[in-house]
Amino acid sequence: MRTPTAVTSRRIAPEIGVELIGLDLTGELDETTVATLRRAVADHHVAVVRGQFLSVEQHAALAGMFGRLGAHPTRLLLAQGRMPAPASLVSTIEDTADRPPAGFPWHTDLSWTPDPPMTGVLNAVVIPPTGGDTLWASTAAIYDRLSPHDQLRCYASSALHAPNESLLASVRRHHGTELVSRLRQAYPPIEHPLVNVHPVTGRHSLYLSPLYCERIVGPAGSDGRLLARLHEMIDDPAVQMRWRWEPGDVVIWDETSTVHKALTDHYPQHRVMRRTAALRPGR
Repeated sequence: MRTPTAVTSRRIAPEIGVELIGLDLTGELDETTVATLRRAVADHHVAVVRGQFLSVEQHAALAGMFGRLGAHPTRLLLAQGRMPAPASLVSTIEDTADRPPAGFPWHTDLSWTPDPPMTGVLNAVVIPPTGGDTLWASTAAIYDRLSPHDQLRCYASSALHAPNESLLASVRRHHGTELVSRLRQAYPPIEHPLVNVHPVTGRHSLYLSPLYCERIVGPAGSDGRLLARLHEMIDDPAVQMRWRWEPGDVVIWDETSTVHKALTDHYPQHRVMRRTAALRPGR
């Protein structure tokens, strides 16, 4: 077990993101390290630690400190509901000239599931010389920018999330039409509260996911422009951070108070990332 002797922090952007310097995530994680990471993610939404060349098993153990590891719904359907081993839940995202990056717009992972991830963990393996940055935006900062009237309307409302056509087309392409039918049946459109209250900080944030969110349900739903306006607010650089990856970077983020997107400007260069997600503790 390795205990950090001196940990310092550097804010990445005014509203979101912190880099932690002096942590070692490659060994058995002590209570001080875990507490430091959890607090950093709670306070800043996104925490970055450089120089962490994790094995798949170490990556799974790190994510497991934030909750039970989650499997992608398509994988669960293919496995007939059997939960894979933790290390196998660390997926690899590899972009090549023959396999272009996905290019998803702003989103929160798996917001169309009943128990979506609370925490995401990415580890950079191969990073091209240029391009391939990832952006995160703070939906807590967006909530703070709303008028008190709109905050109340959002607090009393929910949002309807569902798998979108680009996701279903990808499942159809890789696994066939039958699995798409099973996915639709297993995951019908679902409502989630539009406003989250963080269990540690008590801060309010919006649960946004432009890729999957179809409409607002409740008092705020009567305003047909509100959801579009909330999504437009994500594009304000004042609520964002942009991370330029280096090999060995680990980024841990709160899925409930952020949205993110990976840029595709590195294509056709080679880029490899490992990622996994943790559900809410105790789920």
